[in-house]
Amino acid sequence: MTDETIEGRLLVSVVIPAYFEEKTIGAIVKRCLPFADEVLVVNDGSTDDTVKAARAAGARVVDLAKNRGVLGATQVGLKEASSDIIVTLDADGQHDPAEIPRVIKPIVEGRADLVMGVRPSFPYFSERLLTWMTSLKVPGGDASTGFRAVTRDIARKMELHGRCMCGTFVLEGARHGARVASVPISVREREDGNRRIQTEHVTQFFIVLRALLW
Repeated sequence: MTDETIEGRLLVSVVIPAYFEEKTIGAIVKRCLPFADEVLVVNDGSTDDTVKAARAAGARVVDLAKNRGVLGATQVGLKEASSDIIVTLDADGQHDPAEIPRVIKPIVEGRADLVMGVRPSFPYFSERLLTWMTSLKVPGGDASTGFRAVTRDIARKMELHGRCMCGTFVLEGARHGARVASVPISVREREDGNRRIQTEHVTQFFIVLRALLW
């Protein structure tokens, strides 16, 4: 419990890194609001109307002057979020905000400090490989998911490293003492089919390997 806890209820911040997501961010923010005490959009150097749309929908916005990538934007969001539980999800509409209660439930019930949302399938072999590697040290069903929940205490300790957060996020959380749980989530693919982060996995393989040996 923290000073921000109201009548025994743990407060929830939703952190959404966003890069040129003016078409989807407003709707995502509005869908998050019923399940969150704060929706924090980290505009990752976008020069379109991402900031305008996010604010109009009711989000608090941190506007980064330069693009830092999803890892850098998430770092900022974890530090800026003010609630007891911090949820991260994507700005492109692939995650369903209505599943936030399911993702945070293990934390609310005191069974976990970090929860990973497990997708029904992985579109890339690299994601399956990184998940298998990570599971050698931390049991879990999806090390590449963007839909997660973590306590503020653990989040404040995390520095985040690598080319993306695949594998390393859950490994770092566990290293800081987080009890890790997994819950199933649904996924809706991007309409344009573009998965920007997948190209980072070649380098991420070696970063995860080093983390496993640490």
